[in-house]
Amino acid sequence: MKKHDHSFRRITALATAGVMCAALFAGCSKEASSGESSSSGGGYDVLNVGTMALTCGIPVLYAQEQGYFEEAGLNVNIEMFATGAPINEAIAANELDIAVSGFASVYSLANADCTWLADVNTTGGMGLFVRADSHLAQAATQNGMIGDTELIRGLEVLEPLGTAVQYMTESYAAAFGLTPGDIHQVNMEYASAYQAFTTGEGDAMAANPPYSYQLADQGYVEVTTFEAATGVDMCDGCFARNEVVETRSEEVQLFVDCLLKAMDDLQDDTLRSEYTRKVYDENAVTCSDEDLAHEIEDRAYVGTEAVSAADYKLGEAWVAITDFLVSAEKITADNAPNVAASINPSYISSSAGVTVAAG
Repeated sequence: MKKHDHSFRRITALATAGVMCAALFAGCSKEASSGESSSSGGGYDVLNVGTMALTCGIPVLYAQEQGYFEEAGLNVNIEMFATGAPINEAIAANELDIAVSGFASVYSLANADCTWLADVNTTGGMGLFVRADSHLAQAATQNGMIGDTELIRGLEVLEPLGTAVQYMTESYAAAFGLTPGDIHQVNMEYASAYQAFTTGEGDAMAANPPYSYQLADQGYVEVTTFEAATGVDMCDGCFARNEVVETRSEEVQLFVDCLLKAMDDLQDDTLRSEYTRKVYDENAVTCSDEDLAHEIEDRAYVGTEAVSAADYKLGEAWVAITDFLVSAEKITADNAPNVAASINPSYISSSAGVTVAAG
């Protein structure tokens, strides 16, 4: 099985039928297959899709296993990644056509090479944790955050860089008058950071579910949530290379159709819990039943009902996020307008049968 050196698993979905994904399926009946993809059925070329074994990736994998891509006539090859940063690298190298990813997506949008197609899930449950016996844990609460400028200065935070939790950490520091240079951010994947932090390394961990739930259960103190630090309600989502949108628009539309159908199915909490458990177990993601219940409560899928709401706007959080990243010199002022310009609600509008506005 061929692998990119920045990916850890490949899953393929082969197209064998040319009908639209309108047939209704239920349950989790088809196992994912590993190996090289091959063309058959609908006549489309392989559509390479990158995602992760996290909340955002569940609808993609579910759509594959339920045969939605196959029913739509698509020839989808799914590449699994550990975080969003290597997904961006694969997009930039033209190794992926579509991605379903998180915060790191903003960098691909800023490069003016990609189009934001659909929000997938809300991103609740992220937090910055310290040990209960740390001086920072004893600080006063201000604007919903526990903190003190001098106690935060020099804080060593374990976290995967290029992700939403880095944005949270730097926003937290900024709220207390500090810059990213005033703290020490150590780049570690979530699992490694969790193991290191719980065995005594670092001063803090910026955590994503399920690790945030595990830290809370073990008595670590959450000094801020993502929402308190940033003032933003963010969504993970789906984007594609502009070249793919321009030359393979029909396939892109079919993919978004199937993605939305899967998100609608996964509004059923029992189905979502069972399928997510399956994916997590297959990908060695440690998550208790209680943690999974918390995740489902905190992270809603943006299905047809959500996008049909009168006040819904696609990619609404990206403008605020981009403004912060410009001030933090992570995105240039020249590139910033590319983010808002990349948001294209026409595909999700067509899928949902409603008119969706851009954020």
